[in-house]
Amino acid sequence: MTGLKRLTCWFFLYVAIFVGFAIVRWRLWTYGADTGLFAQVVSNAFAGFVDGPERGTHFRYHWSPILAALWPLVALTRTPLVLQIVQLLLLGATAFPLYALARSYVAELNAYRYAVIALLYPPLLAVAFGEFHEIAFFPVLALALVWAADRARWLWFAACGFLSAMIREDVSITLIIVGLAFAAIGWVRRNRTTDAGLLAGEPCEPARLIAAGLGLSLLNATVVAFYFLVVVPRVGGWHPSRFYDYPFANGPLAVLAAMVTHPSDLLRMLNLGRFTYLLEAFAPLAFLPLLSRWTLLAVPGFAILLLSSDSIAWRMGSHYAALWMPWLLLGALAVLIGFERARSANAAMRWRTGALAVSLLVLVAFDPLHPLHYFRAWVPQRGASMALAVVPRSAAIATHDEWYTPIALEYPNATNVPCPGVTYAVYDFDFPNLHLADVRDAIAAGQARVIYASGVIAVARGAFDARAKPADCY
Repeated sequence: MTGLKRLTCWFFLYVAIFVGFAIVRWRLWTYGADTGLFAQVVSNAFAGFVDGPERGTHFRYHWSPILAALWPLVALTRTPLVLQIVQLLLLGATAFPLYALARSYVAELNAYRYAVIALLYPPLLAVAFGEFHEIAFFPVLALALVWAADRARWLWFAACGFLSAMIREDVSITLIIVGLAFAAIGWVRRNRTTDAGLLAGEPCEPARLIAAGLGLSLLNATVVAFYFLVVVPRVGGWHPSRFYDYPFANGPLAVLAAMVTHPSDLLRMLNLGRFTYLLEAFAPLAFLPLLSRWTLLAVPGFAILLLSSDSIAWRMGSHYAALWMPWLLLGALAVLIGFERARSANAAMRWRTGALAVSLLVLVAFDPLHPLHYFRAWVPQRGASMALAVVPRSAAIATHDEWYTPIALEYPNATNVPCPGVTYAVYDFDFPNLHLADVRDAIAAGQARVIYASGVIAVARGAFDARAKPADCY
């Protein structure tokens, strides 16, 4: 069996397992609001990319035109579950450009052995298992971009570069640096007569690599400028800015300025959580990326996340890991290829085995997927289904995150926060929720009344925004 066929078998095994996981979570209603949110965004791709939880267009949060490519799938299936399947397929497919890169330098069997590391890399599996986000497109496109540059496949490079620029603004910021790095490599190696390849330090077509790298940087710089200077002012501001609020600075630009003017302020950011995040990123790859200059491409992504004041950005299992993930996999691969080129195939195999062993250890002992948490029913679904059936499909309805996602497409005006405009609230009053106080206060004040109740589950109709926090209702 060829190396590619073996890798494909591993990929299908991964898909079978994670599709099974997705179906179990879907049946148990343990997906949070993000999957439902993106289902509404994709469903409204040609009507402003709007959704309920974000109270308007998704462009207030991220530049994500690539989501429109998923509209046919959502329109055909009419279920947010399809987005979870797309996500795990995209992330699993990361192994194939990794294989293609390796195959240009090493034997087919070894290329397979190196590429399969991606399918056991805990941060990748954790993102695949989690709720859907558009950044799932990035790892496979980023590595395909490197492969195209390595093999001088410029049409593929242009296609991958364009699609990557449509994912998110933080991806575009990263790709500005990547493009400049490609151009710098082409310039430094412009007089080389050999064409061993990019990972060997001898690009096939240095002059075209310079042009391609500069073009990638220019495209993404244009996207970033267009998004922040044209789109953001028109949609009411960039709401992720709150991720960079500190006592000494408010917003990403202010944090960057503080790093220059008051470097001591950075000491306030140092904590155990950020350190363990880096440890969980590098350890499963046996710290191989630390031996490669290609890993420097991960620095912008790590900086974007580690400078955040919200720990969700640097919590392993969060989707943000997809921002740096491809560059660590690339760095590890470059080191393994370097071992083989130095005639140290045995060393390459030992390090590769070590990486797989640590990955398996992390998955068993420190599992970032947390399946025991998500593979149990949190709320009685039958009671929830009966209560939700009371509400008209066209109504503006607020409910628990976990109840919102299954109904996000059936109830196009559904959301997870009782903000202005919401006329129905469906809640399990024994299930923890930050917004239950709003609903209780509205009922007590006579602004709303219960029209259906079954045990601790109730449906109320009226106005529920008496205590809603402005930050919850953008």
